Amino acid sequence: MKSWLKLILLLALIVPCLTLQLPKEASAAVQTIANGTPWKDVNNASFQAHAGSILQVGSTYYWYGEDKIHNSANFKAVTVYSSTNLKNWTWRSYALTTASSPELASAKIERPKVIYNEATNKYVLWAHYEDGNGYTLARVAVASSSSPIGPFTYHGSFRPNSKESRDMTIFKDTDGQAYLFSSSDNNYNLRLYKLTPDYLGIAQEMNMIYEGDHREAPAIVKKGSLYYLITSGATGWYPNQAMYSTATSLNGPWSALQPIGDPSTFYTQPAFIFTIQGSSGSNAIYVGDRWNPSALGDSRYVWLPLVLNGTSASLTYSDQIQVDADTGFVAGVNNGTLLSQGKPATAQTAQAAYPASRANDGNYQTGWVATGVTWPHWWQVDLGAVKSIKNVQISWYMYKGSEAFYKYKIETSSDNVNWTVALDRTGNTTYGFTSDSLTATARYVRINMVDADLWNNPGNWYTPQLWEVKVFGT
Repeated sequence: MKSWLKLILLLALIVPCLTLQLPKEASAAVQTIANGTPWKDVNNASFQAHAGSILQVGSTYYWYGEDKIHNSANFKAVTVYSSTNLKNWTWRSYALTTASSPELASAKIERPKVIYNEATNKYVLWAHYEDGNGYTLARVAVASSSSPIGPFTYHGSFRPNSKESRDMTIFKDTDGQAYLFSSSDNNYNLRLYKLTPDYLGIAQEMNMIYEGDHREAPAIVKKGSLYYLITSGATGWYPNQAMYSTATSLNGPWSALQPIGDPSTFYTQPAFIFTIQGSSGSNAIYVGDRWNPSALGDSRYVWLPLVLNGTSASLTYSDQIQVDADTGFVAGVNNGTLLSQGKPATAQTAQAAYPASRANDGNYQTGWVATGVTWPHWWQVDLGAVKSIKNVQISWYMYKGSEAFYKYKIETSSDNVNWTVALDRTGNTTYGFTSDSLTATARYVRINMVDADLWNNPGNWYTPQLWEVKVFGT
């Protein structure tokens, strides 16, 4: 047999074997997306799609959201972007602008959500509507279009069943029926409505989901026969503890609220949940807005894998997320492995019921608490050996959202005697959660809490405490 023919036969045997051994993560379609950074569209323009929704049409994803480039809560436009890989987004149009209706000339349009109606061949948009002067109207706004990129025809605003509606979302179930989830009665109650067959109005008010719980920013997803609903507390632009509950019927009963993520939801507010359906299965992604109240146009986006397992849901923070729109692959990516969890921890002081070990036990809902209001104050972890440290994530104590931000330093040591400031964050103004990249080689990592700045109270009355510290590296 000729040598070239032998080579071809050999390659025919080897190449399929190599292909079969490739992990799903190695697909060429895998995209890595950075969390909490300024996003740009394909033309390098600021990506403005806050508090919105993503709708898949064929192999194309359309992202609708609020344009906040003018740094104002007042309405500028609802944007439409498209992508086929979930990373590279192209601006396509404005679904609505101030010129779409006289009612929108001076208004607030928040949390725009879009679903498709097969019966009418229309894309239907719902949003929270207020006039430009305040938050007293508490209405929904409705628009529709025959194209996912518009133009959308504005149909007006109203109160569903004459009841207040502020933060809201719409949800299309697997049977084609659509629903409105509405924060009502000054956000104390979360109401559920069935939409009309054309999705343009209210057909029926259903059972109340939450009564007196003061929840807003609803986001819902369905997996199998189970519904998962995530909401935030009501603390304005500032972060707080997201909670979730589950039900086998949208009309309830819904399970008791349970915390998800850390006490600041990693400094985000739920925007929406969307599911990637690929050749290898489906996975849910939590999308959160990291609001910047002093410059709303600089508010950031955070995508996290939403793990749904039976009646439990969980979120863990990663600085990056990998997604594959073809296979449905989703994974969080950190800079190195987790080095600190369960390692010996000590602190300057600690209450007996809240020892230092509670701040690196892997539970975002437990924490270390000092014995008194003494500043500065330190907490530290022994990694057991000298490591290369790349990233430190800290879940800071907050009281019902946005009470204070910490000014701190990350210090490192190889002998627990001589300490070096690896990162000075005494200029920090971030609430609730921080993720710091750094380069250090050390065995010990210390969080030196220099002070806490209480934005709405004079003086610092905080007792130093931490919910969770995660040190990543190699």
